[in-house]
Amino acid sequence: PTPAPSPTPVQPIPLPQIADQAEALDRLLRDVSKELAPVLPVRVSDPEANAHAEEIRLRASQTEELLTGLPNMMQLQDEDRYWRSLAEEYGSQRKALTERAAGIEKQLALLDAEQARWEVTLAEVHGKPGLELVAERVEGELAAIHKVRLEAQEQRNVILTLQNRISEQDKQIAGVLLKLDEIRERLRGQLFVRDSYPLWSARELRASDQSISTVIYHSAGRGFTGSATFLRSSQGQIVGAIILYMCALALAFHFKRYIVTAAAGTVNQDAALVFSRPFSVALQFALLTSLGITTSAPTGISFIVCLALLVPVLRLLPKLINKPLRHCVYAISAFYVLEWAHLILQFSALFKRELFAINIFLAALVFGWLARPSRLSLSSGSGWKHKMLILGIRAGFFMLVASFCANVLGFVSLSQILGVGTLFSGFSFAFLYTMVRVAHLGLSLFVDSPWFRALPEANAEVVERWGARILGTCALLIWLDINLYFFTILDRITKTFQQLLEYPIGFGKVHFTMGGTLTLFLSLVVGYLVANVAKFVLQEMLLPKFSLRSGLGYAISRVTYYILIVGIFVAAVTNAGVELNKFTLLTGALGLGVGFGLQNIVNNFASGLIILFERPFRVGDTVEVGGVTGTVKRIGARSSTILTFQYAEVIVPNSNLLSNQVINWTLTSARRRVEIPVGVAYGTNLEHALSLLIDVAIKNPRILRDPSPEAFFLGFGESALNLELRFWAAQPVWFELKSEVGLAVLRVMREAGIEIPFPQRDLHVRSIDTFAHKEAEAPFSAGNIKKMASGQ
Repeated sequence: PTPAPSPTPVQPIPLPQIADQAEALDRLLRDVSKELAPVLPVRVSDPEANAHAEEIRLRASQTEELLTGLPNMMQLQDEDRYWRSLAEEYGSQRKALTERAAGIEKQLALLDAEQARWEVTLAEVHGKPGLELVAERVEGELAAIHKVRLEAQEQRNVILTLQNRISEQDKQIAGVLLKLDEIRERLRGQLFVRDSYPLWSARELRASDQSISTVIYHSAGRGFTGSATFLRSSQGQIVGAIILYMCALALAFHFKRYIVTAAAGTVNQDAALVFSRPFSVALQFALLTSLGITTSAPTGISFIVCLALLVPVLRLLPKLINKPLRHCVYAISAFYVLEWAHLILQFSALFKRELFAINIFLAALVFGWLARPSRLSLSSGSGWKHKMLILGIRAGFFMLVASFCANVLGFVSLSQILGVGTLFSGFSFAFLYTMVRVAHLGLSLFVDSPWFRALPEANAEVVERWGARILGTCALLIWLDINLYFFTILDRITKTFQQLLEYPIGFGKVHFTMGGTLTLFLSLVVGYLVANVAKFVLQEMLLPKFSLRSGLGYAISRVTYYILIVGIFVAAVTNAGVELNKFTLLTGALGLGVGFGLQNIVNNFASGLIILFERPFRVGDTVEVGGVTGTVKRIGARSSTILTFQYAEVIVPNSNLLSNQVINWTLTSARRRVEIPVGVAYGTNLEHALSLLIDVAIKNPRILRDPSPEAFFLGFGESALNLELRFWAAQPVWFELKSEVGLAVLRVMREAGIEIPFPQRDLHVRSIDTFAHKEAEAPFSAGNIKKMASGQ
């Protein structure tokens, strides 16, 4: 074996550099002390940490007690949520402690190197005459190094102790999770295997061996175990829910005031009934964010949140449905609460099973009575939605019957999944349906408001239709996710779907996954929607509130749209794992394409950007290009659209608008001069005629007063004296005014007796047809007389 290299001898600090090195060492020690100063996340003697460890030990014993009985899938999922969230919390603490320990080890190594240098330096200067002050300075630096090193060692020891404690707790958590996984997999594999005795083998209803107060106390202690830790880790979500509630409450009060002030008959009656209860409306949307929180919250907090879900359902949904369906809502809400009480109360396994059987039996009876054809026929509606609702109610009834029968026969796990899943699925459907209806009513009020109607491109019908579709689709996806969770197949489907998305597809060295392709596609679609929404908000809502020059707001919104599109495309491609340097060949090919075949497209795009920045014309301007006159409707990336006065849309490439002559009638001014030529007969008093023309223009209120109207004598015509009336008008009405003022001039001239002549010509015939000449000479010839007699 190769011998290890001998360590490099430590060199003493040169005497001229001791002062400078001492100052540098002081700065280094201060930096190390600052890094050691922050308080550790948990201390060895921290009472809170000890209480947390005791809480984990107590919860572990409760879990052991639960697993020795007959737990259901919902209870196992609740335990799994708690222990996995705890494992994530301790995993993050362990990672932070490991990083902290590594940093302290580096600091200790640095301090050891500095201590060796200064010890060698002290040996060099100690005892030498004249260097007593230098020796004292070196000894002081060594004492400072020793002090900081002791602090670092002490903190390292604390971290090592904490790592050992967390390691023990991690081991305990991992053991509990392993047991939960084993029991859950066993229950999933034995859903159709009898896992208990038939219910009829019990001759009488077993009573609980504990008093109700003891059961409630024990259940509350178990249900709220870990609540403090959960609330601390979910502060951001809780604050977000509060902010959402306040915003929703303000919006609900706004709609309520709008309904009160609106004219009678113009507001939907359902909207008036719903928004008369603004607190329930706001609570519903705030609780929507808690649906994700309940999947990781302790049972007690989940129970409180789910009880709060009853408020909007019972106060809002009955206002939106007819009377027969209201009984279904009341019934499913009651059994929903009873099932939650059954899940959270810690009775004995046998007693809980029998209570569950009674609850499901009563629910099946009630829903069987409500699902009678004679009763469902009383509810209004005959479309596919009504048929699907009836089918859902009847399917829920059969699921409850199957759950009760499975419980009686001894298939307890299957019974619990069917019963709990059916009741919770029905209530979640009622809650989401209420949310969709309320949101749709709010959207209808929004699109009917004068503020929305004032937007230039507002289309209330399209916004309301697509808004309803989006709300319904999102609610359906949430409901499916909830059902998969309650029927305990969400993990399996998610895992299968994830494996399908991650399955590599390709050939040779080129591979891609369905998940990556789908992510790229969704990123592009969502990015496109975000870019369009940003453009609309800038162009229609924000920028019009600022005093910007005409067309500048459109240019800003359009350029922002282009930047967002390019940025989102690059981000989506990068996120998909595609390296942009791989596009070198494609970029070169694109350059060749631009040089040969795509130069017109690039030219039009660059011309469009120049038009947006230079703004020779803007959206809304009246222009004349290539013999076409109209209003600029859109300035796009490749072409612009001009709407003629005949409402024909002319598509003009942007390059043509820059290279050809364009007449912009409204570039710097929205005014236009109008000329009306008038001819009067010779001998007319021109001063009087000119004054009449000016009076006609002055009396018209739509003619601009600045510059004032003017009338001129232009010269002598062949048959008339040529006059002209000139006035200024706004661009949109100049053509109407030209006709209106022309008719007024004609009427005034007639009333004043002034003749408006028209050209007259004398006709001198120099030749005539020979036949016509002969006929004219002999009009009474024999042939003509016969023709006349025959009527020809």
